[in-house]
Parts: sequence; structure tokens; C-alpha cells
Amino acid sequence: MTDSAETPVSLPETPAEPRADEEAFHIPDDIALALTEFAAVEQRSRGEAICLILREYLRAKGYLRGSGPA
Repeated sequence: MTDSAETPVSLPETPAEPRADEEAFHIPDDIALALTEFAAVEQRSRGEAICLILREYLRAKGYLRGSGPA
């Protein structure tokens, strides 16, 4: 009989969690470059820049009302 210390234990497969730096979708290179430049000029993180752009776009299109944090 094999010693239990020598028997490899199989762990159940779990879905791999995405790394923190992975994006949920692909951003085309030209948009990514413009986003990076916008974030630098506005002195914001990339995530903050995306939220600001989306907030302003959705407000302009009438999908978002009120004045949330900028």
C-alpha cells in the first residue's frame, strides 16, 4: 500500500479567477492609446477615466440623470 504522504492529492478544478490586470473585453489599440493619454492629462487612473467617459456619454444620450461624482 502507498503511504498517504506520497499519494498526490487531486484538487477539484475551479474556474481560474481573472488576474487583476486582465480586461473583461478587448479595447482596440487606438482607443487604448487615447484613453491612456486622456487619463494622464486629466490626472486620473484608467478606471476613473473610463467611468468619467461613460458617465458623460450616458448623460449626454439621456440614459443617466443627475450629477454623480466626476
